[in-house]
Amino acid sequence: MRFTTLVLLALAPVLFYLLDPLLPSCYIFSPAKLQELSQASIAHTRDVGGNTTVLFEHLVESLTREYGSQHINPLKTEDWFFNNAGGAMGAMIILHASITEYLIIFGTPLGTEGHSGVHLAHDYFTILEGTQQRLIAGNVTADVYQPGDQNHLPRMWNSQYQLEGWALELAQGWIPSMLPFGFLDTFTSTMDFANLWKTTYLTGKHTVNQLLVGKI
Repeated sequence: MRFTTLVLLALAPVLFYLLDPLLPSCYIFSPAKLQELSQASIAHTRDVGGNTTVLFEHLVESLTREYGSQHINPLKTEDWFFNNAGGAMGAMIILHASITEYLIIFGTPLGTEGHSGVHLAHDYFTILEGTQQRLIAGNVTADVYQPGDQNHLPRMWNSQYQLEGWALELAQGWIPSMLPFGFLDTFTSTMDFANLWKTTYLTGKHTVNQLLVGKI
């Protein structure tokens, strides 16, 4: 057993080196298209005098038309849950989860602040409502993002961020490696194991569903 573990640990960097260049071929989402669709939904919501719910519904309908219902999950109230990670807290819903990508709506009207984490994935944050501020170490002023703006945090980068509002977040890379960041606060702070179970169940369910339709 110990020998097998050592062999797997030794092979992991080799497998990572060989498979990492293949990741982009597994992506189906375009950050530019997501920003375009988000901006259109923001404009639509403003034109009809709608609220946050109207914005989310219009955006998910647009995403479903663009990428297909096999890749975009519907909006269901019961599928929302909390996320505590890096000191920040917000609510989120999984629109897509696979081994190489996730797409979520994340945020809070109350405001939150924390550490981005360091991940083996690129992160694209498109602001839907409210404001996000982001600080990169070495800068003395924060970057400010308004509705329709998109910021990109390259993989293995870190930042401090503050969000009061809602965003469409796309991550592309080794998604399973990001999960501990989203889970650890349960054991060190919140003790919200029911929320952890819901997070784990929905993430696993959607990832398996994507594998069944050939999406890695």
